Amino acid sequence: MKLSIEENVFLCCKEKKILFYCYYAGYALNIKKLTYVKHFKHIDHNNISIILHQDLIEEFINTKFKKKNKKIYIFLSNGYLDYLTYKEKIRELIMLDYKVSIITQENWFEYENVNHYSLNSLTISKKNTLKKIYGVNFKTKLKFYIPFFTSIYNVVLKIKFALPLLIFSKIVYVGRASWYEINESFDILLKKRIITGDLHNKILNDLSQNNQKELFELINNREFQNLNFIYQYSIYNKIIRFLIISHLNKFKNFYHKTNKLFNLELLKTNIYKKIFHIDLGVQPGNSFVGDRTIYLERFFHKKYLRLNLFDVNVNYRSDNNFKNRLIKIENSLKMIYENKNFNLSFNELKKWLITINNELQ
Repeated sequence: MKLSIEENVFLCCKEKKILFYCYYAGYALNIKKLTYVKHFKHIDHNNISIILHQDLIEEFINTKFKKKNKKIYIFLSNGYLDYLTYKEKIRELIMLDYKVSIITQENWFEYENVNHYSLNSLTISKKNTLKKIYGVNFKTKLKFYIPFFTSIYNVVLKIKFALPLLIFSKIVYVGRASWYEINESFDILLKKRIITGDLHNKILNDLSQNNQKELFELINNREFQNLNFIYQYSIYNKIIRFLIISHLNKFKNFYHKTNKLFNLELLKTNIYKKIFHIDLGVQPGNSFVGDRTIYLERFFHKKYLRLNLFDVNVNYRSDNNFKNRLIKIENSLKMIYENKNFNLSFNELKKWLITINNELQ
């Protein structure tokens, strides 16, 4: 079932997520007017559509609305993982007679008694449909509609790091893939008791020693096999990202901007003319539509490479699709690690990455 939301929508989220939803609204959901609401008392109306961020579900439930004829759309940031966390609260919303739909980046799982839409069925528009944004300040509108000025400000603020990327051609990856971040993500899985200490230590030890053979045999590990598939998929996404980026980091014309480094905006900006991005897709699924890809299509169209790790049309929870795909990725990783010519020029590095991606098809 293809996702279709009304053209006029109310947005309920924390302020730091407003731009995130604006890009989805304008470039994927065909929304024309978005009204940001800080206080739920302002949306006590019938026949309205609301995008509700998952963190605010409980507050929404506790608000005593007089009028219940509302359509609620919930983006689950981490897909089925977040569904497992919020499903009781989602059930409460439904019991209160709201028309609830959830949105994820895969179509592999069954979601009980709730409308489910997958972003797999959508594409990214070249033109922005979001013409009006209400309830936000001028700075937010400026960032969305005319990002040039905020981009210049960000460059001046971080000129020491920004200047080389303005002058020299670089292949760039923006995202969580550093050793610190990979440790942090597996520590969270351990803290939540998703994985045991033994599995936690084994994965990190194999990563630190680049034991790729051991890492790709993890799928045969009994403890790993007993995990919900969404955790298996998530763990391998983290492993693959780390292995790719840690090797690419050795090339002189590659630059990794980690989330933990500093606030240097390299995605939602139109002033870096010499950089070429790589996109590793979304972690909670296999949809082409994701916030990073929306930014790249908007600001770096034809100046980025989407590494085809997991195909949008394949159900990796079915049959041996996941296992077979990991074999393909493992072989491609061997090709990546065989290249130790770290002085490749920008164009040579770009051409080689395209070749690797062709092998992943």
